[in-house]
Amino acid sequence: MSTEKNLSLDGKWSTFYLAGEMFAVPVADVQEVLMHQPLTPVPLAPEHIVGLLNLRGHIMPAIDLRRRLRFPIRDASASSTFLVLKSDDKLFSVVVDEIGDVLELPGSSWRPPPDTVGAEHVSFVLGICPIEGHMVIGLRVAALVADDEPRTGSQAAA
Repeated sequence: MSTEKNLSLDGKWSTFYLAGEMFAVPVADVQEVLMHQPLTPVPLAPEHIVGLLNLRGHIMPAIDLRRRLRFPIRDASASSTFLVLKSDDKLFSVVVDEIGDVLELPGSSWRPPPDTVGAEHVSFVLGICPIEGHMVIGLRVAALVADDEPRTGSQAAA
């Protein structure tokens, strides 16, 4: 499993599409790809947690990446795919529009996120990699599942 401390940008990346943009996560952080799955709703969960997924007895949160990254909500009739990821030995799933290919992306091709990446997105973006007329946006897997709500008072002490 890759962690940010020892992550090499050189290697295989699993790509997917979201709102017409190509994103990637390290293949080592991908458990599997699933077609649409039934979800159990989670009352009072953050908006981007769209439910819980039961994968062969493993219960994990399902994160709608469009909502997490503050993209326009997908059309209700559009199909979606689940990418099961792992971070710090925990499994979670992300809902994406479409799965792409596994690409070998050389570390020398990666660039830091441009200054135009907004403050609400910069914590998610590891870097960008131009390939074949596209811009692949590398995501920080751990940031996708990280608690994005500020902790205050008794929450911080817990």
